[in-house]
Amino acid sequence: QPFAVDDKGVVRNTVPLSANESRRHVISVVAKDCGGRESSPVLVTISVLPRCITSWTDVSTSMTYIPGTGPQPVFPQAKFQLCSTNVCKPTKLETSLTLHTDHVGVGCDRDTYTLDSQRKMCGASLAAVDLLPVATDDAKWVAPLKTDNGRE
Repeated sequence: QPFAVDDKGVVRNTVPLSANESRRHVISVVAKDCGGRESSPVLVTISVLPRCITSWTDVSTSMTYIPGTGPQPVFPQAKFQLCSTNVCKPTKLETSLTLHTDHVGVGCDRDTYTLDSQRKMCGASLAAVDLLPVATDDAKWVAPLKTDNGRE
């Protein structure tokens, strides 16, 4: 067995364990008192859990949006794999999304047109929202973003 019990009764593995090789180990443990008398054997079951890696699956790295087609889900098949644990249950999930374009200023981008103009000229949905606010005292973080200053 790949286990050892120290003089305080702590059971430790002596080699790395793998849930692929064995999900459960049963060992017999006998205690000895300071006089050398042994207890009856006790069976101890050790469960080996599979290694858990928190990750996203089925997240596409690109999408094509055609103006006027209305809202489209960005990641319709995306799944987030959480490690199952009884220690703590997640209550909140935060993530960030970075949008890239091959060229700033192509078509109906936010630098060139207001959201109202995008609705009129580009067919943007009434449900569309401006994700990047205009640089103001409340949104100073927008100022260093690359723009085309209205040039196509």
